[in-house]
Amino acid sequence: MSERLIASERRIHLLIVLNIAVLLALAVASCRTTAAKDTKPQILTLSEIDIVDAHGVIRARLGGDLPDAVLNGKRVPRGQKASGLLLYDDTGQERGGYITFAPGRQVALTLDARDRPGQVAMLVADPDGASALTLSNGNNRNDLIELRNDEELGPSVHVMQNNRVAFHQPPQAIDRIEKTEMCTEMRGALKSMTRDQVLTICRQRASEEACQACLGQ
Repeated sequence: MSERLIASERRIHLLIVLNIAVLLALAVASCRTTAAKDTKPQILTLSEIDIVDAHGVIRARLGGDLPDAVLNGKRVPRGQKASGLLLYDDTGQERGGYITFAPGRQVALTLDARDRPGQVAMLVADPDGASALTLSNGNNRNDLIELRNDEELGPSVHVMQNNRVAFHQPPQAIDRIEKTEMCTEMRGALKSMTRDQVLTICRQRASEEACQACLGQ
């Protein structure tokens, strides 16, 4: 009888211990669940984040006011304020980015050459809905291919080679080109640039016939 009582007491003690352990586990789980529900995601407000490699070279820069590009130690102005992400190679040279501009409010994905300014590939969307994909050889934009779609001139495929329009489809209506905002800008540029300089700029977007009609003789 005494042995049975001792065994029963041991079982009771074991059950008590097990019950206490279960209650503690439930309490801990409840606290964790409550804490998880009450925890809000942390938000960092920064003006710039620089990502460096093992040698301390900046390879990516995320910023609200990005600096101008630097090529061979010289600053190359962007023309507008830029915000977004810039990518750099292992020498620290800027090689492209995904950025927005102000005040123009365009958004662009750019790929840059190593030893010359300008983009060799650019996909850009204007705030008014126009879009364009341009492939060139950097700062020598005398050779380029462009796919464009905008409200003024409509969809087009444009190729320029050796500073001359080699291909443009579909043909542009000459009577329409003179009424476009692009033509107005080209004519305004004649006040500070030569006709040949403005013609070169026009050829990067429009057909030879359209540029000649816009600028006149």
